[in-house]
Amino acid sequence: MSKSFSKIQGPPSAPEDAAPSARPTRLARCLKIAKWPLLLAWIAAAVVATALASGLEDVQRNDAAAYLPGGFDSSRVAALAEPDPDRPEAETALVVYHRTDRARLTDADRTAVAGDRRGAAAIPATRPTGTVLFSADETAALFAVQIQPAHADDDTVTTAVERLREHVQRTASGPAHSGLRANVTGEAGLDVDNDGGDVDGPLMLTSMAIVAVLLLLTYRSPVLWLVPLLAAGMAVMVARGAAYGLARAGLVVTDLASAILIVLVFGAATDYALLLLNRYREELSRHADRHEALAEALRRTTPAIAASAATVTVGMLCLLVADLAGLRGLGPVAAAGVVIALVATLTLLPAMLACAGRWLLWPRIPTPADARGATDHRLWHAIAALVGRRPGLVTTLVTAGLAIAALGLTSLHTSADPLDKVPPGSDSVAGQHVLTRHFPQAASVPLTVVLPTRTAQATVTAAQQAARATPNVAEAEPGRPLGDRPTLTVGLSVPPYGQAAADTINDLRHRMDDVRAGILVGGTPAVQLDYRQAALDDTVRIVPLVLLAVTLILGLLLRSIIAPLMLLTTVVLSFAASLGISALAFTHVLGFGGVAADLFVYIFVFLVALGVDYNIFLMERVREESRHLPTGQAVRRGLTATGGVITAAGLVLAGTFAALAQIPDITVAEVGIAVAIGVLIDTLLVRALQVPALVTLLAERTWWPSRATPAAQPRRRNPS
Repeated sequence: MSKSFSKIQGPPSAPEDAAPSARPTRLARCLKIAKWPLLLAWIAAAVVATALASGLEDVQRNDAAAYLPGGFDSSRVAALAEPDPDRPEAETALVVYHRTDRARLTDADRTAVAGDRRGAAAIPATRPTGTVLFSADETAALFAVQIQPAHADDDTVTTAVERLREHVQRTASGPAHSGLRANVTGEAGLDVDNDGGDVDGPLMLTSMAIVAVLLLLTYRSPVLWLVPLLAAGMAVMVARGAAYGLARAGLVVTDLASAILIVLVFGAATDYALLLLNRYREELSRHADRHEALAEALRRTTPAIAASAATVTVGMLCLLVADLAGLRGLGPVAAAGVVIALVATLTLLPAMLACAGRWLLWPRIPTPADARGATDHRLWHAIAALVGRRPGLVTTLVTAGLAIAALGLTSLHTSADPLDKVPPGSDSVAGQHVLTRHFPQAASVPLTVVLPTRTAQATVTAAQQAARATPNVAEAEPGRPLGDRPTLTVGLSVPPYGQAAADTINDLRHRMDDVRAGILVGGTPAVQLDYRQAALDDTVRIVPLVLLAVTLILGLLLRSIIAPLMLLTTVVLSFAASLGISALAFTHVLGFGGVAADLFVYIFVFLVALGVDYNIFLMERVREESRHLPTGQAVRRGLTATGGVITAAGLVLAGTFAALAQIPDITVAEVGIAVAIGVLIDTLLVRALQVPALVTLLAERTWWPSRATPAAQPRRRNPS
């Protein structure tokens, strides 16, 4: 089979139904027979999976147990406080008022605030508690409202907060209260602004729109772009049905896992489709029978696609060692999604292409008589030539650029403050700032100390005294018992989510252990501290495991030791550069606060697994070419042939992950932005310039300990 990238000239091609020049291969015959059954089977699977996925929201876990690390004090306290997730405790919304001119509240303002408190009682599922409080300088007011959801994950809190905001905004916007502002914050307000409702539908539509535009630009065909889009869409449907099955089997599937599943499967399925379509177009210029062309394209691309899917799948399964339930649950869900994307690419997409025929590629239809549309690689031929002439300079410049970008990591800091997970411009964030300025006690978050069952009063008193003696503890008072277990409510005199609070919680736990074994210290600040510690522990376990797994897969694929280590080094450097640029964007462009502690492991797993993908696509083609050419020429040939399709694939994947930026949860948005930046760096710099330059410099040593095939070995021409 000729691998020439020059145009193939010849007489007009014979119709596909004409007798072929060689006996059809077994795979081609199978494609011809099975294409319609495969297509119908996938349609049936998508219909069934869509019906199952309609119940995915009902089985998703977004209660505290879905995110809390197991085995920590805070987890056990949370379980005691909310023993039945179907009967959750009430959430508190805080309504705060202040004047923009910083003047004192007028008598009319005070009367209006009291009226709002009475009116809040008319909103279903709400109950005002306490009285209206006024700040010491009389410039702000506050009252609390309890909202009781009927069961876990219903819309009661969201609906109540929205109606409460409409209620108080009507007062604040009235002509008699010019300059008065009202905000709804507190636990309920922050949760609503952090949630944003059902985002799966909008996220899927956004992903489809991004992919459709990029495919149109890639193929410049009015029809062809629909094929990978439909195949990817069906893969997403089946993957969501699989996620429903996993959730029903007891796996923790969160909103985050559901959102990531959509963009991951959409992006991966489209990437694999682009690689297959690119090779299919090449083979159409050599085969009169489209089934033979498709069979050859499958034979040539399946190893790279399968290795890519295996890398991502194994990387996702490494998350099973995590302590964090949400992170652990994401692993199998994402792995199942990638496997489904792989199967769709190797079965559904070929069936669609075989059923439709060559006309899908109109107006650039490659044939053995006219290879136009299959071999247009002028830009990447020029880039490959540049890399081949100056590999040392290219390596130095790209590596230095990535190292400089990695310096942005110095601006990255973790935060345990739930406020940093909410969009900065949200109503609840504005209200929280008012609380902090005017009602510091209301803004503080207490700890809950839970003593063992049937604890003697003397022990309770001793625990209270030990808590009061702890530095940075403002108060320690008896709290509401949890069942038959007495509790203490402990207020802090320092910000509840900073390092001082973390040190205080650890000190308090040691003092409680001295009073009696089995005393638990929980509450939201303790939850955030334990979550951060669990995330750091998970990172220490997962990162080496992912690196080892990816290295082994690359070694098996490339049959080399040097190549996998080189590729992994470039991917890790790319990850550091991506996170550095992302940190600068989060802080100085988007105005986000500190990042969640588990952000690092999310971004690392996705960027390493997905970043290796593009190197696999390139290096598999380079290895194929190196069987007949010296490594330097093989690099130029491989980069020329795959540059366009891999760039298109990278843009598609970056676009789908960037769609996560529309989600109100800042952590999810940060994952999407950082992965999108990392994929672009991997696609446009690492795979396009750095890796080809390094392989050119290493030459035949790249494949050590394998022996390079002599360059003089002639190529066999495909009998077709």
